[in-house]
Amino acid sequence: MTSTDIRNSFINYFKKNQHEHVPSSSLIPENDPTLLFANAGMNQFKNTFLGLEPRSYTRAVTVQKCVRAGGKHNDLDNVGFTARHHTFFEMLGNFSFGDYFKKEAIRLAWNFLTNELQIPKDKLYVTVFETDDEAAEIWHQQEGVPKDRIFRFGEKDNFWRMGDVGPCGPCSEIFFDHGPQYGTIADPYKSIAAGEDRYIEIWNLVFMQFYEEAPGKRTSLPKPSVDTGAGFERLVAAVQGRHNNYKTDIFKAIMEKGLSFFSSQSLEYFHGIEDRCLGDKEFAGQADTKQALEQLSALRVLADHCRAVSFLIADGALPSNEGRGYVLRRIMRRAIRYGRKLSTQHSFLSAMSEVLIAQMSEFYPELTTRKSHILSTIRDEEARFLQTLDNGTQILTDEIKKLKSQNKNIISGETLFKLYDTYGFPLDLTALMAAEEGLQVDEAAFEKQMQAAKEKAKASWKGKSLQTDEKHLIELSQKFSKTPTKFVGYDSLESSAYVLALSDGTQEVDSLSTGQTGLLILDQTPFYAEGGGQVGDHGAIRSEKSEVRVLNCTKHADVFLHQIEVVSGQLKNREQVTAAVEASERRQTTSNHSATHLMHKALRVVLGDHVSQAGSLVDSTRTRFDFTHNKPLSSEEIRKIEELVNDEIAKANPVSAEVMPHKEALDKGAMALFGEKYGDQVRVLTMGSFSCELCGGTHVKNTAEIRAFKIISESGVSSGVRRVEAITGSHAIQYLMQNTEELLAARQLTGVPADKTLSQWAEERRNEIKDLHKQIKKAQSNQINIDDLLKAAQTFNTAAGQAQLVFADLPIDDRDVLSQISDQLKNKIQKGVVITVGTGDASHPVIISVSKDLNPQLKAGDLLKDFAQAMGGKGGGRPDFAQGAVPDRSKLSQAYDLISKKILQ
Repeated sequence: MTSTDIRNSFINYFKKNQHEHVPSSSLIPENDPTLLFANAGMNQFKNTFLGLEPRSYTRAVTVQKCVRAGGKHNDLDNVGFTARHHTFFEMLGNFSFGDYFKKEAIRLAWNFLTNELQIPKDKLYVTVFETDDEAAEIWHQQEGVPKDRIFRFGEKDNFWRMGDVGPCGPCSEIFFDHGPQYGTIADPYKSIAAGEDRYIEIWNLVFMQFYEEAPGKRTSLPKPSVDTGAGFERLVAAVQGRHNNYKTDIFKAIMEKGLSFFSSQSLEYFHGIEDRCLGDKEFAGQADTKQALEQLSALRVLADHCRAVSFLIADGALPSNEGRGYVLRRIMRRAIRYGRKLSTQHSFLSAMSEVLIAQMSEFYPELTTRKSHILSTIRDEEARFLQTLDNGTQILTDEIKKLKSQNKNIISGETLFKLYDTYGFPLDLTALMAAEEGLQVDEAAFEKQMQAAKEKAKASWKGKSLQTDEKHLIELSQKFSKTPTKFVGYDSLESSAYVLALSDGTQEVDSLSTGQTGLLILDQTPFYAEGGGQVGDHGAIRSEKSEVRVLNCTKHADVFLHQIEVVSGQLKNREQVTAAVEASERRQTTSNHSATHLMHKALRVVLGDHVSQAGSLVDSTRTRFDFTHNKPLSSEEIRKIEELVNDEIAKANPVSAEVMPHKEALDKGAMALFGEKYGDQVRVLTMGSFSCELCGGTHVKNTAEIRAFKIISESGVSSGVRRVEAITGSHAIQYLMQNTEELLAARQLTGVPADKTLSQWAEERRNEIKDLHKQIKKAQSNQINIDDLLKAAQTFNTAAGQAQLVFADLPIDDRDVLSQISDQLKNKIQKGVVITVGTGDASHPVIISVSKDLNPQLKAGDLLKDFAQAMGGKGGGRPDFAQGAVPDRSKLSQAYDLISKKILQ
């Protein structure tokens, strides 16, 4: 069976057994700050298991995209060097939400493996939790698994927890026997316990039957559930008779593409070498064998990483220096570096990603949809990294040589941070390169450097949100999950409501008094809860004896949490109140949100269909929209986007919102955003025939209410992502009026004639000023008598013959002029060193120039470093030219004497 056959077979099998096929969620978890990336099939069902998010089905089957490359589950360092470690992998899963339990879960799993996939029963072993007699008995009595193939293990291996508090329960795992050649321990129990490579876990059944309130304090759940996971790559390897995941058809075409760039040998040739090494130690120790195995490992790194990179970018991640973007950058740069080791002539990552996209896009269509964005992001990052890779590698090579000469074997935190901060070398990449030379890295010192840099860069920020205890927030939301808040804010900005709960942020309370802050849950509310890029509403809540300011409104599951401050009086639980949204603020936010939809469509019309939303923030002052695009917008492109949006505003098109099934909305042409989570029923927002998107935010009733639209800034956020900020309504009109007044005032002040634009006039003046600067510099240069400076030149001997040292102390602060004089002096002496020092205000420029035939004996950068340090300054440059700045001119003689001795000795 092919891997595609196995994946489809899994889904169809569970669909036949009344499971709802639920598509994979995004790799970027929605509203879950505890997760860096989706790393298990149950992630998207977390709130369902917690009782916070009811579903229309009680059985589900998924094939979930997963990435483990950071945090607790970090497999990155092992990828490419073991048979089963991956950054990206697929998790097959079937789930029961209070429906079936152990008997049916075991039957479904065993039947699929032994009948659907035809895996021989004598190849399978089972483990259960040490006290789970029920599961052991089901395996033996129901499925006929011999007792000597059912092993019991403790909590470490066979008990699962969602967290310190929450659902938990025993596990039962299924192991596949790859054969005695992959292990040394004959006893299967001891071999599994030792973690040998012979017996590989291919399926895990988690029986959620308890709720853990505190460590060791458990109560039985009223509706036990099942969460299973089967590693797709491991299962394919077992079915296809491959011990190594990388030898399956999942990776074959991708690796063959990479192999074509550096070798004429077949993939089977490299696999044959690897297989022979198992029983032939002498062959394994040969230099050619080691080289082939290193190449194979590098190829596997690239094959794995191109999968992770492509899927992460498709789901909205972008390389950056923080968070998820930093992990993505680490993966990309690790792959680029391994590609560079195989060949300096080819781009492996993008070419292999193209093969991946063609291979997997039928099941994951987002790969095709975002193909151009994926490939352009990879190429941009590769070009950016390769620019610094050689320089950084040289720095590291020099450091390694120095340490070895001193009999030291640890690279300092300062060097590690310099490589990270200046050259973009992730710590693990530096550690890998150091390990290849037998050295270690001082990771603790690096972390101190990183923390110091973060503290230095940290900006002070005060938000409106209140600090709350996360556990309390979940429990509070869970309490009211069966009676979700009714949102009436689409149609009304004010409504009566009933107080269901009050909290001080850490616990429920009966009342809040003047000056206190906390959380409020109402039975219904006109306040929009922060989501979809739109900020939460502000406003007021009043009762007979209190007035409350609403600072923000957020949502957990379908429970609205109003973050409040009591202005006066006492607000009590279970009393009647009036809730009112701040009308002018909502009106402007609504205008900005509707304009964002129009702008999104206009961006796609002007720039192309590759444009998609990468983030947004809509409030009452402006809209900030991040989108995928690889270069800055031109003035003409911005003008066209503004024209399109303002044309739609002028058409006064009605804006309609309707709720419909998700599939029906997509068939209608509604645009769904990557990374957003949609339910079975979705809200479709339509503006004339121009824009149609899925959106739960608040909007104008007619595009004419937006009044005007103006882009006020365009910038880059990260590789492949641009940011536009725009304003609408009265803000846009005021902005345009102010700019018009300033333009008229500037015309009057400068006297620009009517037949010229102000920008044309400014360009002409700028060119005039440039010409004047050139003339001034030429005049300054001509004032210096080169022959007089040469009279004090000193002669010295070199391997290339006689050379001269020239020193020029000049009353000039212009570096360009000093550089011209330095060039003139060097041309005159033809062979030698020229030191030129200028005169500035706070600091003084220094230039050192060395004729190339004296390199590498004398390097300008090294000379400048010593010269500048002697005068309290710094600088650097190429071996033939370097420049810097020095603050202390009083030490000029000492600095010159120091360099003279080095050169003339």
